[in-house]
Amino acid sequence: MPNPDSMVNPTRDPGGTSPHAPEEGASPRRWIVLAVLCLVVTVVEVDATVVNIALPSLAVDLSASSSDLAWINDSYILTFAALMLIGGRLGDQLGHKRLLMGSLTLFGIASALCMLATGTGQLVAWRALLGVGGAGILPASLALVTVSFPKGERGKAIGILSAMTVLGLPLGPVLGGYLLNHFWWGSVFLINIPLVVVTLICGQLFIRHQRPEPAGRGLDLPGVVLSTLGTGGLLFAVIEGPHRGWTSPITLGAGVLGIVLLVVFIQSQRRVRAPVFDLRLLRKRLFVLGSLATSLSFFVFSGIMFVLTQYLQGVLGYQPLDAGLGLVPLAVLFTASSVIAGPVAAKLGSRGVIALGLAFVGAGMLTLLGADASSSYTVIGVSLGLIGFGAGLNVGQAIAVSLSEIPMELAGVASGASHWVRQSAGALGIGLLGSVLASVYASGLRPHLGELSGAEAQRATDSVGAVGRTAASLGTDKAAELVRAAGAAFVDGMHTAMVVGAVLSFASAVLVFALLPKGNLARGAEEGV
Repeated sequence: MPNPDSMVNPTRDPGGTSPHAPEEGASPRRWIVLAVLCLVVTVVEVDATVVNIALPSLAVDLSASSSDLAWINDSYILTFAALMLIGGRLGDQLGHKRLLMGSLTLFGIASALCMLATGTGQLVAWRALLGVGGAGILPASLALVTVSFPKGERGKAIGILSAMTVLGLPLGPVLGGYLLNHFWWGSVFLINIPLVVVTLICGQLFIRHQRPEPAGRGLDLPGVVLSTLGTGGLLFAVIEGPHRGWTSPITLGAGVLGIVLLVVFIQSQRRVRAPVFDLRLLRKRLFVLGSLATSLSFFVFSGIMFVLTQYLQGVLGYQPLDAGLGLVPLAVLFTASSVIAGPVAAKLGSRGVIALGLAFVGAGMLTLLGADASSSYTVIGVSLGLIGFGAGLNVGQAIAVSLSEIPMELAGVASGASHWVRQSAGALGIGLLGSVLASVYASGLRPHLGELSGAEAQRATDSVGAVGRTAASLGTDKAAELVRAAGAAFVDGMHTAMVVGAVLSFASAVLVFALLPKGNLARGAEEGV
């Protein structure tokens, strides 16, 4: 009889390098575990985007400046991505269930503190604490799926988990818009608390404690510090670049310091007994290429939502709830294509379905070149549908491929590294595509700002949403002309950003197809290797 305290009982092959989960006799409990984990990751991803809709209310109620609002939004992303590697290693050391339950508890406490915040400084701090909780939740969830499912089912399970992850991204603005129509801004954090309580109860009931045998004991504290500060410095530069300027001393200093610390961190991992990032992962081609493919999708997701939310509200005049609902096709088509990704991979092979998905993503971004300052929703809906469909083909398969050759004792650190790369790519998507958009927008708008004061002109170039209020000081005809110019400049910036994203998508598709081996790799059916 299987041990009831372990969902998977790995056994080593004679070489002692590759544990394998048993394919026969897997417990039906694994699907209940997956359902619980889907709820968990949805809660985390909703919180990553729900605050965007609440920012105007926060500006009024907390007297928050534009810089304050940026950090209320970005402090979560900063700690979330910076601590992801540590979350993976802690799962290997403490057990993935223990890490999940502890991180969920912290997430619930931080949500309550955000709800009760009375100033922007407090809210920034508590949002950062939310990111700490999320940094433990996601790698623990992916690791639990990896060790709970036999290899033949792992690709399907990870695809379902990935679909729920992406579903949370547009669900945040939709849910936030509804709550703000009926309640105060704190309600967007209050909703986390009952969800956390439910998932804690379900996790305790249905998830068995499972501890992969760690590759080394202890925790590399210098590595923890180096990886956290290095990732934090690099992301600080990306986040602040559009606001302070990419050539400002603070931006450049933070970026250079982050890169140097990350290089030192990688070098240090060669010499420690229990590394935060096991360098053996870099020697696994499937892990590297699978991580590349999923990172590109998260780069696009984050960038496209950042751009389209402003376009829908600031240019087309959508209300917050309508703007959130406008992003739903991305989630719906992602979920649908995730379901068929496995059968398609069985026929085309993993490299074929991943490359096809990336090509659809690129085509979706190019579709937005047909949008202008007075477009109907049709072009936007088609674009989001293509992006969602392509990403659904890509993400679940690519994650499963990246983890397909990972030993069970490295499940936690590998899932942590995988999430770290994806979340960092999401922050880069916002920073880089947002910077392209902002540069083109500001350049196109400046010739039309002659009659505005310096402060008013700066507000107009900072945000297309501020143009309407700024133009109110002008006459009716001049105000209308400025609003039209701002819409046209924003659309030009959006088009440029979409071309950049599409080029990256198509280039990644070619690279993945050329370098991945043949076969349905998520099921271990490699050919030619």
